[in-house]
Amino acid sequence: MFNKALAAGGKPAIRQGCYRVLVALLVLLASAAWGQTPAPVLLTADAVVLMNSNSGDILFARQPHEHLPPASTTKVLTALVALEKLNLDAKIPVSAKAANVAPSRVGLQPGDRLQAQDLLYGLLLKSGNDAAETLAEAIGGSIEGFAQLMNAKAAELGARDSHFVNPHGLHDREHYTSAYDLALLFRQAMTQPLFAEIVRTHNAELRIESQNDPAGGWRLVPIHNTNRLLTGYEGALGGKTGFTRAAKNCFVGEASRGGVSLIVAVLGSAGKVAVWRDVKMLLDYGFSRYGLAPPIAIVTVAPPSNPISPQASQQGDE
Repeated sequence: MFNKALAAGGKPAIRQGCYRVLVALLVLLASAAWGQTPAPVLLTADAVVLMNSNSGDILFARQPHEHLPPASTTKVLTALVALEKLNLDAKIPVSAKAANVAPSRVGLQPGDRLQAQDLLYGLLLKSGNDAAETLAEAIGGSIEGFAQLMNAKAAELGARDSHFVNPHGLHDREHYTSAYDLALLFRQAMTQPLFAEIVRTHNAELRIESQNDPAGGWRLVPIHNTNRLLTGYEGALGGKTGFTRAAKNCFVGEASRGGVSLIVAVLGSAGKVAVWRDVKMLLDYGFSRYGLAPPIAIVTVAPPSNPISPQASQQGDE
């Protein structure tokens, strides 16, 4: 398991120096193999973890245990709890409270009904907060009740830097995770076949029944995946995006090449362009460690002094 003390800079000076020399030698050897010298690339994210999905080994980390707002990457845990608690064929009603939650939304209306599986697609592809609250009410009886289940599941999986108060990630000072915990949660979620199928899906349609229609009508709502990695990175297996003003741009996802699968968790990237640059850079770095990509050198900037702020909770996925 990743050592929290080491991530915080707690290594003795001699060990730290030896580690840096070893990394430098590995980069030089990789550079020689590829016939080029790696150009340094700037990492903008507040916190990151790059994990080998098979072994759980940490290949790169920056502030891995820092408490930070996760925005809609919260929905990875929401989906994980829902997959364990719900009958996927069950039809679930939409309350007025869930239908009127702050965006982003699928567009559910009070009295609508849809299968739990469709709600999961709306949760993970469209990043619908209305889908998140509908699932939470069905499973936990209330947002507070569902948050208790989320925290219990996180603790069970060893995610000790986290505390959740809602199923969607709208900003709250008491709602936070760490890059390390987020990687752990995604690793577990990807063992669920339906979760893995949903996050690699590009487009889908939700079948929504309307209880307010006397004819028993229904409608199809098209939704699209907001994960640009699926179309812009070789070996991408899926992931979850997130954004609020407080959290900035976030992402957790997985890619695989040559039998090597890597999970990347990024919190607090400096923009909708920067987040994808950060994610691709980290994956490139990881695959270069196995000779599956050209070598790359990562340069970091100073972390923020106050990562969890009381800013507005405007949410979306970019």
